[in-house]
Amino acid sequence: MKLQKLIAASVFVCCCLLQPVVALALELIYPEDGTWVPYSHLMIVRANDVSGLSIDMNGIPGEIFDMDAYRAQAGDFIKMQPDFIPGKNVLVLRGYDKVGKQVSEVKSEIFFQNDPYGRTPATYRPNIMHTPQREALCSPCHNMTPTDAQLNESSADKNPCGACHRRMLAKKYVHGPAGVFECTYCHEPGSKPSKYRSRGGDVGLCGECHQDKVDDFQNNTYVHGPVAVGICSVCHDPHATDYSGQLLRPINDLCIGCHEKVDLTTHVVRGVGNPHPLKGVPDPLASGRQLSCASCHNPHGGASRVFFSADVAGSPMLLCQKCHKK
Repeated sequence: MKLQKLIAASVFVCCCLLQPVVALALELIYPEDGTWVPYSHLMIVRANDVSGLSIDMNGIPGEIFDMDAYRAQAGDFIKMQPDFIPGKNVLVLRGYDKVGKQVSEVKSEIFFQNDPYGRTPATYRPNIMHTPQREALCSPCHNMTPTDAQLNESSADKNPCGACHRRMLAKKYVHGPAGVFECTYCHEPGSKPSKYRSRGGDVGLCGECHQDKVDDFQNNTYVHGPVAVGICSVCHDPHATDYSGQLLRPINDLCIGCHEKVDLTTHVVRGVGNPHPLKGVPDPLASGRQLSCASCHNPHGGASRVFFSADVAGSPMLLCQKCHKK
């Protein structure tokens, strides 16, 4: 992959001021080597004392980037838009001198876990950015000790979180607090050992704004497992998503993530007539919505063991009659 393709068109750069620490000629600053990440929207490399830089990603050679020309205007830190593949990613950073001779090499591994239900190998640790040691690398160019007033700014241009995290919100549906950068409502600036950790579990935190929903869910005779244990984020993204309801995926894909043995071609009618469609056709009971698992099942709970919608508690035929009136 060419390095030019990795660098975003409107690249954001950091200056070359450094804290008084021992600096490597090449270093993957973010994500850190040996960590896993749920997003593929940011990569930061430090390349000092080299005239050229290339990055091989997953065996695809990268072209040599002119660090001398870049450094004169922007410094040693380069912020890039990576193209991680799901799973393990192997990056090889190579530094070159003025005549094009390789003088340094650093190999790093990153695990991109884009599946909310996938398992990440235990050999990878979560990537944690906001530790004192790592923030020190960014502090010459970024405000790493913002005031409460600065953290309450509602725009990406003024709120210090927006400098690095605005790309998280580049989705069709943005959660209200995230859209106005009320980051510290959910993230604690003074948490330790790393800053900005979530200040509570899903149901406790989400319930502060959505307690009416929590009450409705818990009043069901049968409650869906994730709801019963208060894990909202297994289905909903608290920041931004491309799917309505802040869902992590399209409805059917989300359900099959756990209920993988459900046959989407014969689930409703088995061996009698044609299979009932579960997608790709309009939902008769919801104008403008496509048929999906949620057309027949309430994903939060219900009056029946299989969470039939419309509070159907008896025979499945009662549910069928909602659409098939004869």
